[in-house]
Amino acid sequence: MRTMKYFLTAVMTMGLAAGLGVFWAADEAKPKYDIEEIMEKAHKPPKNSLFIQVKSGKANAEQKQQLLELYQELAKNKPPKGDIKDWQRRTKALVKAAKDVVDGKEGATQELARAAQCGACHKAHKGD
Repeated sequence: MRTMKYFLTAVMTMGLAAGLGVFWAADEAKPKYDIEEIMEKAHKPPKNSLFIQVKSGKANAEQKQQLLELYQELAKNKPPKGDIKDWQRRTKALVKAAKDVVDGKEGATQELARAAQCGACHKAHKGD
């Protein structure tokens, strides 16, 4: 009888731990910022935005890391309209380019500029 009690306690503990892990993973996948917040933080004001600072090579390491984080959060969001696979392709390119900038790879700022095609992305995915 005592063995059964320990067994049930172990099963319940494992179940609780697994359940908490699922909730934690689900919470981790939830974006920290919505698309509007990300655009505000990364791309406004247009002439001296975080994106422009990074693209022009004037950003410090902290600013580069901040842009990478914003683009990683952007990729976790769902687009208001358009094809989800296209959204994922575009955001993946942004994240990769921003990571390359953070890592100091040669040509990374040019790649970032190519990946950040604002008009094309807005046309395909921006809601009305």
